[in-house]
Amino acid sequence: MPAKNRFEALYSSAESDPAWDAFLESHPSGQFQQSTAWASAKKADGWNSLRYRIEDRGVVCGGFQMLWRTSRLGRIAYISKGPVLGTPDPEIQCLMIETLRRAANQHRLRGLIIHGPDRDAMDDDCLRQLSVLPERFQGVIDATLWFDLTGSEADLWSRMPAYNRTFVRQSERRGVVVREGGEKDLPLFFELMQRTCVRQQETPNPASLIALQTLWRSFARESKIRLTFAESNGQPVAALIVLKFGDRLTLWKKGWTSQNQKLRPNHLLYFEAMCWGQSQGLAFCDFYSVRRDIAESLLRGEKLDADQNRSRDRFHLGFGGTPQLLPRPCVYFPSSLLRLAYRGLCILKRT
Repeated sequence: MPAKNRFEALYSSAESDPAWDAFLESHPSGQFQQSTAWASAKKADGWNSLRYRIEDRGVVCGGFQMLWRTSRLGRIAYISKGPVLGTPDPEIQCLMIETLRRAANQHRLRGLIIHGPDRDAMDDDCLRQLSVLPERFQGVIDATLWFDLTGSEADLWSRMPAYNRTFVRQSERRGVVVREGGEKDLPLFFELMQRTCVRQQETPNPASLIALQTLWRSFARESKIRLTFAESNGQPVAALIVLKFGDRLTLWKKGWTSQNQKLRPNHLLYFEAMCWGQSQGLAFCDFYSVRRDIAESLLRGEKLDADQNRSRDRFHLGFGGTPQLLPRPCVYFPSSLLRLAYRGLCILKRT
């Protein structure tokens, strides 16, 4: 009789999955985008969810959560910050590839975008077994900045460039104070975020107050979300939402008025958030995004050019974090015809 495989893949579409969430929280590769709280939040934007847990004798040791919805081209799906591998065991990697392929077929997907976790992602050789292609059209974030939160508040202070420390002091001297908010303050936050997006010519994400409220309730159940406002003379001039997951603090969304920049409210909000993250025992702060070309230039030790210095990332760079290049997203088409068509589109895009 052949030996039973050590690992097995278990399917679930349940909204609650404590074993999966506990695995994510305990593993360096686990991120909030793979959590059931995130899936619940994205439901308000029309996304359905499903997940496959890889288990070893009943203990979760890997897997992925997939968000999917129906478009005019058919069902499309997205695995953000996954699959998560608890161990580099080749047997798990083979089972993961087989499970990804089976999931795409069983759920009749036209396309599946895969964007691996920031740490310990599946290697390219493994993903090539799926015949994946580089993803070229969605503008997925593929670089960020990390700021070390270990040590004391004095250590955080010393890690920032001197000019940013000056801005934080200026904000405090000019009477700006930080107030913690709650669910009742989400309409005010959403208004500030919308106004900021209009100035920056971007689409708000989340796209609606209802979606933001749904996300808040999903993460607030385990105290993984925090909202703060910077106020001057009792009036809000900036706001920030952060997410706490595993050993990471993510500076997720912000909004501010355009009339009070001399007050430096965002500098004070960010530093206060990092101090809070340190008090929670978190290891590092994730600024969530930075242009990849900027991250690459900094990692090569090069000075930024005029265009890079004018970018919105200049504000984040002022805190002195370390650039991180994230895995490049890829896309899997179960249909060979769609793979061929996509290659043609990529060629046209380059020309």
